[in-house]
Amino acid sequence: MQIKRPNRKTVMKFMMVILAIFVIRAWQQQDLTQGMTPGFSSKTLTGEVMNSNPLPDQAILIHFWATWCPVCEVENDNIQALSKDYKVLNIAIQSGTNEDIIKYAEENKLKLDNIINDRSGSLSRLFGVKGTPSSFFINTQGRIQFVEVGYTTTLGYRLRLWWAGL
Repeated sequence: MQIKRPNRKTVMKFMMVILAIFVIRAWQQQDLTQGMTPGFSSKTLTGEVMNSNPLPDQAILIHFWATWCPVCEVENDNIQALSKDYKVLNIAIQSGTNEDIIKYAEENKLKLDNIINDRSGSLSRLFGVKGTPSSFFINTQGRIQFVEVGYTTTLGYRLRLWWAGL
């Protein structure tokens, strides 16, 4: 069996796609907050007050998403799995009223106790979020250690949270 080598044109197309992915990713992350985490507190859909304060023994995840975002919908299970083991602030942006988000959460089997409705967009502006999903991994000193825009696997989330928690 003879293996056919890709021609130069095919290799160049592949390299252009990879380059385009990196350029888009860099553009999406250019205005995202870096350094120390902006301080805020807000009520979840269940009325509990959550804040961005770091935990002394573990990293936290601040995750921006939207009900109208198809990538966010695919990622919902990853975030739910993480919220069993880590502090997760699950911030819904431009997603309607609390009732709209509660309905969406019930339909998609999401926990309500960590979902914050950022209806005004103030939290997303505070963090410089332009695209969804956007995730901020906060270390134990309150510093943003990693930022991701777009889909991330559960393993990717866990590894970043583990590293940020060291």
